Amino acid sequence: METKTLLHDAACEQNVLGVMLLYPDTFNQSVDLLTADCFYTPINRAIYQCIGAVVANGDTPDSVAVWAYMQKHPPQGIDFQDTYLCECMQSVASEVTFSQNCLRLAELHRRRMLYQVGVTLTSAGTSEVGITDEIKAQALEKLQAIDEAPTTSVKSVNEAIQSVTEIVEANISGTRSIGIPTGFQYLDYMGGMQETDLWIIAAEFSQGKSALALDVARNAARAGYPCAFYSTEMLSTQLAARLLAAESGIPSRTILQNPLADETLSMYDKAIGQLEKLPIFFDDTSTLSVERIISSIRSLARKKGIKVAFVDYLQVLQTNEKSIVRTEEQFFGLAARKFKNLAKELQICIVLISQISRSNEVEPTLSRIRGSGQITEAADVVLLIYRPEVYGKRYSGERINVSTRGTAQIKLAKGRNIGTGDFICGFDAPTTHFHDLETIPQYQEGECFTPTNEDRPF
Repeated sequence: METKTLLHDAACEQNVLGVMLLYPDTFNQSVDLLTADCFYTPINRAIYQCIGAVVANGDTPDSVAVWAYMQKHPPQGIDFQDTYLCECMQSVASEVTFSQNCLRLAELHRRRMLYQVGVTLTSAGTSEVGITDEIKAQALEKLQAIDEAPTTSVKSVNEAIQSVTEIVEANISGTRSIGIPTGFQYLDYMGGMQETDLWIIAAEFSQGKSALALDVARNAARAGYPCAFYSTEMLSTQLAARLLAAESGIPSRTILQNPLADETLSMYDKAIGQLEKLPIFFDDTSTLSVERIISSIRSLARKKGIKVAFVDYLQVLQTNEKSIVRTEEQFFGLAARKFKNLAKELQICIVLISQISRSNEVEPTLSRIRGSGQITEAADVVLLIYRPEVYGKRYSGERINVSTRGTAQIKLAKGRNIGTGDFICGFDAPTTHFHDLETIPQYQEGECFTPTNEDRPF
């Protein structure tokens, strides 16, 4: 079948390359406007990549250096003549239109991308291959990527030091933001949630992983930071009931299943008034697939300006990249890295909720997180929840004299750039609500017990 020739401008490509070869400093101007894919003609794309490689090696990308590089690293499948670089340079009358021509190549590339998305959708509309929701999500992600200008993360040491100096000066003046608040004094003192961070909240079943995530979401939203919450197990109505329970003190089971008495109804109405305008968003349709959740996060970051996204929970997610993933740990690592890269790209914090494996040792550890090696490697912060009253146990170590009744230990098991530690907070089982304590209650002999299953945390 004949390959369709897509929209392009070979002369414009030649001109842009010629300017780079004649005026090597112009390559640095192009990185904010172009990628290699903006060059449709294979030889032009190869030359642009070679120019970039020469620059990366610390050399000046003039015609001699680029030709030498191409001799050592000949482009695969391309018949390259030594006169072609001269042809590119001869096409240049002036460098005045360089930026204009770069913008033209970027625009033509965007139109080719639109065409490719259209081909994918046309194919999906004329066959029954593939899952429509996933095809739609992938198409939306590609469409959104069209508007994303190429960026460079290269900074000189002087620029990096200036950024550090700004932080130091802000610390001295007391004007530095602590990050996105969690509502827990210990974590906020450590810096709160930082943009580009990947957080993991992990615990065994019924320890309150999702409850803690919802509490953090409510606190962050109350401070003005929009949040998105994705649950693979609960609908938005159930999540909203959990938020209302924490706010009102009425168990969510009572809210959803029982008629509310006048006094309780008043508490419920007051809670609605506190929560209804908070910037918290749920997406009931974007669950299970990593790609669909990522597409939804992109959309909400653009439309609603979300700053934190919570994904509950990692171990039940799926990915379209089945050929890459051979083991459970590889899958968890792939998913964690995808979310970490997304957090960096969108400048938001992403919080993944994770199960940990059961063990004879009830206290949670990093090694018990399922697929722990690659997950913890990708994460910036890992929080482990431990509620010994569930097991009829006492705290250990320095916390041995702390009462287990209505309390929980949050372990900062990994904190990139902030260190590790732990703190004791309150936990209200009927409303599945974590909160700071003004004073830490002390252990009383015989108080350990295993609570009933009523409205146990999730």
